[in-house]
Amino acid sequence: MMDMDQWDRDPSVQKMRKVFKGMETSLEEILGRLDIAPYDQRIRGWLETALAKFETSWVVANQMGIAMNEKRAPAVYAHCLAKAIGSDGIEIPAGLLPEEKDTARIIHEVFK
Repeated sequence: MMDMDQWDRDPSVQKMRKVFKGMETSLEEILGRLDIAPYDQRIRGWLETALAKFETSWVVANQMGIAMNEKRAPAVYAHCLAKAIGSDGIEIPAGLLPEEKDTARIIHEVFK
């Protein structure tokens, strides 16, 4: 069994921590840019929807042979979150989300 020092140094653990930090940063940036208060009651539903779609996107990316790395995974999550927010009638301004060809392919497949 791994002790805590080895666990902390595990490259896969470090990668996932970067992914989660990127997702958290995406959430903060999107809510801030849309001027949505962090205590808005709609956020919980958006987060649940975004997480479900994000989990699906990870599977889709794997099927497409696209790596979900520390940069792409938070970008995909940002798109999933924006789609969830947009489904409540909130306009997502152009330029808010990161643009990248493989991310767009994943999002297209998940939301078709």
